[in-house]
Amino acid sequence: MKTFKRLLSYLKDEPLFYGLGFVLSIISAGSTIYTPMIGKQIIDVISDNVKQNQPVSYEFLIQKFGWFMLVTVISALTSYSSFLLFAFASNRVSKNIRDQAHEKMQQLPISYFDDKPAGKISARIVNDTEVLRNSFYQNFSNQVLINLLMVIGIYIALFLVSPDVGLALLLLLPFFFVWQLIYIRIATPINKNWREIISELNSLTAEIIQGVSIVQLFHQEEKMLEEFEEKNQAWLNNRIRSIRLDGILSWDFSTFIKNIVMFFLLLYLGTQFTSGFLGYSMGTIFILINYLSSLFDPILNLVRIMPTLQQALASGERVFELLDEAIETDSTQPLAFSNGEITFDHVTFGYDEQNQVLKDIHFKVNPGETVGLVGHTGSGKSSLINLLFRFYDPQEGAILIDNQPIAKCNRESVREKMGIVLQEPYLFSGTIASNVSMQDQRITDEMIIQALEKVGAQPLLAKLPQGIHEEVIEKGQSLSSGERQLIAFARTLAKNPKILILDEATSHIDTETEAIIQNAMNVVKEGRTTFIIAHRLSTIQQADQILLLDQGEIKEHGTHAQLLALDGQYAQMYRLQAKSAQGYGGKDSWSKHSKHLG
Repeated sequence: MKTFKRLLSYLKDEPLFYGLGFVLSIISAGSTIYTPMIGKQIIDVISDNVKQNQPVSYEFLIQKFGWFMLVTVISALTSYSSFLLFAFASNRVSKNIRDQAHEKMQQLPISYFDDKPAGKISARIVNDTEVLRNSFYQNFSNQVLINLLMVIGIYIALFLVSPDVGLALLLLLPFFFVWQLIYIRIATPINKNWREIISELNSLTAEIIQGVSIVQLFHQEEKMLEEFEEKNQAWLNNRIRSIRLDGILSWDFSTFIKNIVMFFLLLYLGTQFTSGFLGYSMGTIFILINYLSSLFDPILNLVRIMPTLQQALASGERVFELLDEAIETDSTQPLAFSNGEITFDHVTFGYDEQNQVLKDIHFKVNPGETVGLVGHTGSGKSSLINLLFRFYDPQEGAILIDNQPIAKCNRESVREKMGIVLQEPYLFSGTIASNVSMQDQRITDEMIIQALEKVGAQPLLAKLPQGIHEEVIEKGQSLSSGERQLIAFARTLAKNPKILILDEATSHIDTETEAIIQNAMNVVKEGRTTFIIAHRLSTIQQADQILLLDQGEIKEHGTHAQLLALDGQYAQMYRLQAKSAQGYGGKDSWSKHSKHLG
């Protein structure tokens, strides 16, 4: 009921469409119910004239026929108009809900996405809101409202024609109410499970598509097929349960009840007629049978529409779960960047309280310095960067930028002057230019070209027929990994950040491209505080300081020369990479082998 009320509250977003649609629905229902009254008048007049051996007036018949056609046309036009209004309104409301869900997703902390597949989240924003549009806002406003008005109107008409029959039929309402409660109780978990299965299917399908090369490379096609068939079979089993429930509670049973009531009404009228006590005219008998038959049609429609409404309620719950997720509290105080000095002041952090991934991290980076981060997988390098971006906040200690604790500053202002190049560059649909500028109107075409040239992308620009306005297809799959990386570099440079993070930025490019980027980075790093997470120790030999992380702690700290002189883990790693380089024939082989070390 809570979800239902909350869904109804969105109707106020379109008061004009829904209000006018409601008025037209009343007119449509009223005119539809009034139409049999015209038939009653015609039958009664003809019956009386036959009894009196009098001819029927053609003028009367033409008048009633004309009135019948007028009412029928009004009913059809108002019904169609209300349908259009409700359709417009339902689409606009579902768009608003989808916008709210998408906006809420953007406001959620990074931790929300740690254990949730992208397919499940996208299913709530896209699929579930579409179910709400079709199954609730359109069906409820159009089908439920019309049928409900018809039921109310027919009962009123029955009471006007025959209070006894109308009162007797009122006894059916508690029965139908209990009937609906039983259906809702049984159908709710079925429909909720159906939406969850659909979400899992979406997530699994997206995962298989994204990893299709790995699936084929490791011959996992059969395993993926089995997993998909298992999920798909679960979907089928759920739908079969739903179909059986709908068949029992809406179609078969409801038709049975309708036939029983019709039988008793005809039996009542028959016994009245044979006893000579029938106080109804032929027209009244006609209209009683007509209204009784018409009464069950909207009631059965209301019952039959319950499955779709239940699906809508299940989707509504899923959407509202997303909308009700707590967003991160954020400060209104902006971070005032000056020169890019960074201090990690005894920082301790864990993604949960039981497991610390960073322990008492303490170091200072002067403006314009380059810091190299080295360590095995899971040592805490990426976590350190996540804290710097304020994706998370430390449990102990503080991170300061230009002597300002970033935990007390607005997240957007913290990230505004930061740039990052990830290990796996991500390109969006659009053009080369839009991927570099990221739709920032302040970044001109000249600035985009300049950024691309700085990172050595002239050969890329030369081979593209439309230059920077070349379309990016399928996340840049038509481009090499090195070319995608160059675009990612240009994106960061165009932003002109105060703080630059290179997260394995050169790990997927060849030696020639690395040399181009390294040369460009020597220029762009001037005046910027730079962090480099590196597997290739060759990329950080010129760093002002190097941090070697191990199990969340800084084990070694110094320059390349100082760490070699220390003869610890870093020196051992360096010698191993150097030996590998000699053994495999050069720097590129060294680089490839070294990926497994850090």
